[in-house]
Amino acid sequence: MFDFFKYQPRLPGLKDFPMESYATDFSLDRLVLGVDNIRCDVRLSPTFCNATAKLAALLIEREAGIWTDSEKKRLNVLAKEQESYRQLYGQVMSDAVNKARAAKEMQVDFLAQIAILRMVHDEIRRQYDILIGHCKNAIRRSDMARHGDHKEALKLKENLAHILQSREAVQQKVGLELCGYFKEIRETDIREIREAVFGQDLPFLFDLLTNPIVHMDNPFNDHFMIEEYDICLGRRVEDPDRYEMMLSLMRSIFGFLEMEETAAISWSLDRRRREITATELPGDDEAKKFQLHRLDQWIKRPENIDLLLNRDLAKKQYRSLKREKADQETLQFHRRRMKHQRLLMGYFFRQFSRTGLMERITASYEMQSLYRNYCPPLVPQQVLQYLINPKSRKLVRNRLKRLKKLYGKTFGLWPLNRKVVQMERMGNRRKKEYLIRFLRAFCQYHRDLCCFNIYRDAAERINLVTDKKILALSKANRTLYEFLLPHEQEMGEKPIMNHTIIKADLRGSTDITYQMNERGLNPASYFSLNFFDPITEILSEYDAHKVFIEGDAIILSIFEREDTPSGWYSVARACGMAINMLMIINRYNKKSQEYQLPVLELGVGICYREDAPTFLFDGENRIMISPAINLADRLSEVEKTADDLFLRYNINGIELNEAGFRKLAQEIDLKQFYGDIPDLQLEKVRLYTGKFPTKSGRYQRLVLREADVPAVNPKDLSQLHFTHRKYYEVCASPTLYKVTKHLL
Repeated sequence: MFDFFKYQPRLPGLKDFPMESYATDFSLDRLVLGVDNIRCDVRLSPTFCNATAKLAALLIEREAGIWTDSEKKRLNVLAKEQESYRQLYGQVMSDAVNKARAAKEMQVDFLAQIAILRMVHDEIRRQYDILIGHCKNAIRRSDMARHGDHKEALKLKENLAHILQSREAVQQKVGLELCGYFKEIRETDIREIREAVFGQDLPFLFDLLTNPIVHMDNPFNDHFMIEEYDICLGRRVEDPDRYEMMLSLMRSIFGFLEMEETAAISWSLDRRRREITATELPGDDEAKKFQLHRLDQWIKRPENIDLLLNRDLAKKQYRSLKREKADQETLQFHRRRMKHQRLLMGYFFRQFSRTGLMERITASYEMQSLYRNYCPPLVPQQVLQYLINPKSRKLVRNRLKRLKKLYGKTFGLWPLNRKVVQMERMGNRRKKEYLIRFLRAFCQYHRDLCCFNIYRDAAERINLVTDKKILALSKANRTLYEFLLPHEQEMGEKPIMNHTIIKADLRGSTDITYQMNERGLNPASYFSLNFFDPITEILSEYDAHKVFIEGDAIILSIFEREDTPSGWYSVARACGMAINMLMIINRYNKKSQEYQLPVLELGVGICYREDAPTFLFDGENRIMISPAINLADRLSEVEKTADDLFLRYNINGIELNEAGFRKLAQEIDLKQFYGDIPDLQLEKVRLYTGKFPTKSGRYQRLVLREADVPAVNPKDLSQLHFTHRKYYEVCASPTLYKVTKHLL
């Protein structure tokens, strides 16, 4: 009776733990609606859709054990289809990323991912219906035969009963296997190109591929929940472990523990009773909505349960730290955390015990080794009720007696009765282990169910268009999103949107020509073999074209065309091309020095223009005219021109204009570094780095340096001060690339 006055230790709050959040910030709200003004019109590659149908049919037959043709023949076809299917998916998703990049809208990529998952979901169910129809037709043919085999007819009917009964399980397995192929490709081929353009993919979209609920018609099926999530939730209104009740309880507990004054609250009996139903979140409706969203993000992380309650795991970590001779501050921190975990476990355990939840949770895990022996004819919830509710035992016994003839066996109840006795004698330590196990499972299930609901809502906003009239109408109104294979794209050269010019200028070519002529050597063949010919060989890798060649310079162009987003890397590829030019020069210079031949020095300027160049024709020769050529020429110079106030010194360097740098930041995901690099004796240097794909699909890294343009005295070139103007250098030093890789 004096428990009210007993000292209670202060309860730690969530702020004492590094809680992790699970974000599902996903939306398709910026996309254009289709012709029905309700959904987005999507056309997926017909070849890919047909391959999905074929592969889904083969996998369903394999999982169901019912073949529409020779088993050996179908398995051989399956093996071939599986390999080609991965390649098709990779090509379709590459097209999706490129089109998202073209639209400058990541939601286009999201749309493709959801549309493909929706198509797979629909196709699996359609192919399953086709297999059921095949079995029914076989039974019909057997019944119509005059001298039909009775055993064969019975087998056909058993096959039909089997596929009808195992429908959900087979559909789930097939769906997860197909999504497993997607996951494999997303982790390898697609990951690099998506990260180069948009940065990291949404964890939510990636987790959808391993989410079992996506492929279930009933996500609350008891057998499914036990097998997939190690959890069994109540279904009746009065059950305290219903999903909605459990979620409300978890939000209340987390909300209470997250309150700032938690540690100072007195643990009166009245307060303890009110904690279980606490919805006393501060603020107005918007603030409460935001708070609930944050609580849900924590609940969706099963790892947070171990962090808050799993003292055994914390002890193992503590022992490991002691063996490694960690410092006292670290050990003290872990001891304090274990103390907090003990207090929180006591709090959680009391909350779950008062409402009868601990009894149900314990029974749900104790029955797992037995329930298959009784289901069917029972369902897992009836077995659970038998263990915790004496009144339900008579009903269960009577039901099993009535059905023993139908199932041809007697259902002994002594294993269940023994479990009842074991539960009565069970200590709190075992129950607390079950509580941690249950909470982890619930958090995982809650996360997957929330992700499924987001996916389902998004899938309902997609119209997978196959009708030719709708396709034509949607295309004419520019509301159709197409994700196709390369051979399905419309042919024909697209109009040029913008372009990038590369001007590479050889230094001292006149002196080199004079020296070689004096020695009786051929300067023309020397320039050709050491500079022009090697550069020509790498043009196709960067989708570059020759504009024209002068005696000591070469001008190249890279175009970007409408509706061809796979080529929208003109600045990145120009930078990569320029780096390769310097590498070619350096490689041939080493050989030239061995034979006492002159060495070549180069200055490269790169200029981007956000418009198309103009062309004129001299007979059949097309001549390009662009202001970018002039500017690229200036960037590659070593002296100032009459109409340019800038004095440049560009020897074996690459300068990019400011517009080109801004365009590069749109093309690829540039990461920034600012600081000192002692290894290279660089101070306060600002670098940018990222990777881009060449035309062949190979990825190349770029490093750029940004610096202020200094003002100098034109008489002696002494530095006066730094201006607010920036210049951008494309770095070519292999040492800098190695150092940058470690820095980032």
